[in-house]
Amino acid sequence: MIRIGSIQKLTEPDESEQQSKAMRRLLAKAEQQIRKLQEKVADQKQQVRELQTQAKHDDGLAVEREELKAEIADLKSEIKELTRANREQVEKMEALRAENARLKAGAKVQSPSRMAAQADLRGAPQPLLS
Repeated sequence: MIRIGSIQKLTEPDESEQQSKAMRRLLAKAEQQIRKLQEKVADQKQQVRELQTQAKHDDGLAVEREELKAEIADLKSEIKELTRANREQVEKMEALRAENARLKAGAKVQSPSRMAAQADLRGAPQPLLS
């Protein structure tokens, strides 16, 4: 004969076993979720580090870009100044060439007798004319 109380005792461990198994499954799922979230957090931390590195690099490039812009502006000013100075030198050279050509033309126009007269005034010997 089986007592009713003993049946209850047999069924109770089964229920608690099922509850225990359900709790273990739930715990395993929770642990798996925790691991996935930890991996996700680690990936996000790595992404943040990479983005920070990229931001620092971009900042460095921006600073270098501004420095280059300033240098280009300085070079443009220097080019303008050099161009102006070059134009002045060209004008001076053209004036000197014109003066030189004028003087050469004047020297060719002088007659040999006039050159002799100038030489007498200076005390230089006259060239012999045949």
